[in-house]
Amino acid sequence: MKMEKPLLSIYEKAVQTAMRRAARQVLASAKERSPTLTGESDDSGFVATDDLTVQVGFTSLVSRLNHENLDYKHPQGGEPKFLETASDEVDMEAIAAEELRKGLGS
Repeated sequence: MKMEKPLLSIYEKAVQTAMRRAARQVLASAKERSPTLTGESDDSGFVATDDLTVQVGFTSLVSRLNHENLDYKHPQGGEPKFLETASDEVDMEAIAAEELRKGLGS
C-alpha cells in the first residue's frame, strides 16, 4: 500500500524552513558557548526536525552536566546554560516572518 505524503501549505513550509534556520543558529551559538576542554560537547550537538517541531541539543553526558552546573569554572572557556542562553538570543519570530514573506513572494 502506498502512503501519501501530506501536502504542506506555503505557511507550513515557511515555518519548517524558519525552524531549521533558527535551530542551526541556536546550535552554532551554543557550540561557541559550550565547554571546550575536550571538544566532546561541540561534537555531540544536533538539530532534529519532525513535521512542525524542532529539537536542538547535545548528546554527551559532559554537555548535560556542564549545562546545569552553575558553579563550575570552565578552564578553557565555556559557560553554564550555554544552550538555554543561545536559544534566548535567536529571534524565531523575525526568522519566521522573513521566511513567510519569502514563501509568499513578498
